[in-house]
Amino acid sequence: RAVGRNGGKGVDTPRHPRADPGPETALKYGTLGTQLFRLPHNRSNAVSPSAAVSNYFVDRFKAIYAAFEQERRWWRSTVPLRYAAMAAIQCEGDAAQIASGIRAVNKGLKDNSPWHWSVSPLVQFPVGAILYQHGDTATQFLRELVRVRKLFRNAKLHRAFTFELLAVLILRLQAGGKLIDQRTIHRFKAIYDEMKRHHRWLTGPDDFPACAILTGQSGTPRAIGEGIEAIYGELAHQGFAKSNQLQTVANMMYLAPGSAREVAARAAAFKARFKEHKVRVYQRDWDELAMLSILGEQPAPVVKRVVAIREELAEIRPRIEKATTFGLAVGIAFLEFATAAQQGRSVSHAKVLMDVQSLIAAQQAALAAAGAAAAAAAM
Repeated sequence: RAVGRNGGKGVDTPRHPRADPGPETALKYGTLGTQLFRLPHNRSNAVSPSAAVSNYFVDRFKAIYAAFEQERRWWRSTVPLRYAAMAAIQCEGDAAQIASGIRAVNKGLKDNSPWHWSVSPLVQFPVGAILYQHGDTATQFLRELVRVRKLFRNAKLHRAFTFELLAVLILRLQAGGKLIDQRTIHRFKAIYDEMKRHHRWLTGPDDFPACAILTGQSGTPRAIGEGIEAIYGELAHQGFAKSNQLQTVANMMYLAPGSAREVAARAAAFKARFKEHKVRVYQRDWDELAMLSILGEQPAPVVKRVVAIREELAEIRPRIEKATTFGLAVGIAFLEFATAAQQGRSVSHAKVLMDVQSLIAAQQAALAAAGAAAAAAAM
C-alpha cells in the first residue's frame, strides 16, 4: 500500500482486481508494478551512495551510450540514444547486448505501428529501453496501446498520440504488465479533471504522463488535485513563475515527502545550492528540481554529486550539450541516492519519461516560433 502524503490529502483507495492478463503473465514485471513510483517517505536518516554504487551507474551509462554510438549512422541524432542509455542503466546483460536488444524492440515498434502513427525517435528509444528492461515486447505493448486509446476516447480524453503513448506505458508498468482496467482509466480521467478544475487553460494532454503516475498514488482524485494545487501555490511563493512548466513540476512533486510548504522550500533550496556551484537552473530544468526533491535528501550532498557527474559526462565524445548533461547528471544521481536508500528503482522511469516530454515540448515551441517568424516575414 502506498504511503500517503502529509497534510490530510485523503484516504488510501482500495485495490481493484485487474483484468485477466492471459499469456502476458510471462513478463518480468513480477511485483515491481505494486511499488512503482511509491517511495518510503519521511525517512529519518539521509543515505549517501557508496563509491561503488556511484561508479557503477556512471560507468554503466557510459558503456551503454558507447554501445549505441557504435551502431549509429553518422546522420542520426545522438539525443535519443542518451535518454535510452539513461533508461537502460538497470538492464541486465553487457552493454552491447543491451543496445542490440533495445534496437530490436525499437524495430518492432516501428514495423508494427500503423503508418499514421508518427513515433519520434526521441520517444521511441527510451520507450524501447524501458520495455526491454521489463521483458515486454513491441507487439504486446502496441496491442495494449490500441486498446487503451479506445478507452481514452470513451472517457472523452483528447487525442494526443505521443502523450497517450507515454501515459499507457506508465499505466502498464504500474499494472505489472497486466491489462489496464476500466477503473484505472476512470481514476486517470478523474485526476485529469481535478487538474483542469484548478488550471483550466494550463492543463492539457501534456499532463497525461503525470496523470498516469498519480493514478497509482493513494488518496482521492480531489485530494490529489488539492495537494498539487497547494504545492503549486507554495512554489509560486518561493519565486517560481506561474506557468505550464510549474504545473508539471507540482504534479511530480506530489510524490515528494513532507507538506506542500516543505516540498517547495526543498526545491528552492536545491536551486540556491546549484547557484552556489555556479550552475544556473533555467525554467526548463525545474522538473530536475522536482525529481531531486522526491528523494527527500538534504540538498548539499545531492547537488555536489550532480555537479561531479556533470563534469564527468562533459568528457564524453561525441560531446553532449551542456543543457543535456545537467538532466542526465540529475538522473544518474537520482538513481544513486534512490538505490542507497533502497527506494523503488522504477521511479527512474518517471525521470526518463518527463525528460522525453520536455524534449517534445521544446520541439513544439521551436516549431511554433519558426512558424510565427515565417508568418511575420511574409507580411
